[in-house]
Amino acid sequence: MAAVASYDQLAHQVEALRKENSHLRRELEDNSQHLSKLETETSGMKEVLKQLQSKLEQEAGTLASSGRSDVLHQLKGPNH
Repeated sequence: MAAVASYDQLAHQVEALRKENSHLRRELEDNSQHLSKLETETSGMKEVLKQLQSKLEQEAGTLASSGRSDVLHQLKGPNH
């Protein structure tokens, strides 16, 4: 009788572990998809920042070449 009860307990534990495993797999998949989305967004933001930096450098060059170094120094701020 003890062997039957212990088999039933083991069967119940196995089923509980299967459910937990299934839940964790879904959670991992969701997290992986979310991480991929964040990586894509980050990559897009980095590209936008590169473009902005390039545009700012062009503008700085234009200001410097037109003799407007006073404006350039104002834009750089007190920390530079």
